[in-house]
Amino acid sequence: MHTPEEPKNNPIVLIGVFSLIVLCVLGLGLVTQLDLNRQISGRAVAAPMAPASSSTAVEPPRPRAVHRLADHPLLTSPVRLAVATCALPAFGVSDEELSAYYTAGVACLDQTWRPALQQENLPFDPPVLDTSPDLKDGPCGSAPAENEAVAYYCGRNRTIYMPTSRLRNNGGGERPGTHLATLAHEYGHHVQALTGMLRAADSKIVDAGEGTPAGLEMSRRIELQANCFAGMFLTTVSTSIGSDLAQEAADDFQYAVEEPADKNAHGSPDNQAEWASYGFTSGVTTSCNTYTASAEAVA
Repeated sequence: MHTPEEPKNNPIVLIGVFSLIVLCVLGLGLVTQLDLNRQISGRAVAAPMAPASSSTAVEPPRPRAVHRLADHPLLTSPVRLAVATCALPAFGVSDEELSAYYTAGVACLDQTWRPALQQENLPFDPPVLDTSPDLKDGPCGSAPAENEAVAYYCGRNRTIYMPTSRLRNNGGGERPGTHLATLAHEYGHHVQALTGMLRAADSKIVDAGEGTPAGLEMSRRIELQANCFAGMFLTTVSTSIGSDLAQEAADDFQYAVEEPADKNAHGSPDNQAEWASYGFTSGVTTSCNTYTASAEAVA
């Protein structure tokens, strides 16, 4: 689950748990001033000619987020993730063991996604990871109840919240694939935030209204894309983490909880599994364009 972009009056909490995302960019400018009152004496001398050059050095454009959806450059070019060696520790369910597992997982996700975004001249920064035993109120508002979310991503502080107690008791239990699938999904929201897609989608949700059919449909497109991004990651690292664990994690999305139609912000279990499979099977970003999919495909 993720949290929307813009703050609103009287926020509504859904089962998907929408909060607020603010992406802040700080620009720094340097100004050089000349002392125009200073007198300079002497004979003027022509400046020497610059040597001829066959090419002019052009500074490459700085990475920038692109606030588009269906025609986003990451979705119109088939980008693959970089192969990485994931140093996952032995899986265990204590707070310390789960925290170590999630930390190693994020490090591996960073290795795969950083080159992919840089290839498209999109910005990259690793997320913050919070593995406190339970969720607390934070920049994105009140913590969701335990029956609403076991993990979530807050765009205001670019943080993935993986509360060890919730995930152990109500999330993945002793199934490492479930924990890895959840982490990869939340990281998918971080990718959306970095690239600008999350802001573009959340703007449409705000315009439509969070609880409206159109607002819920856009939320499902965001969530299902995060599943697809998770599938891409899992297939990319399958050799490193083992094909059985990768397949177990990819298959885990079929066990998602069915939400009531009037609060369906994540998609049906079948569609959740389908989009994870698209990413896992193809391994390319163009397969994750939920914004061009039919309404039925994101129901």
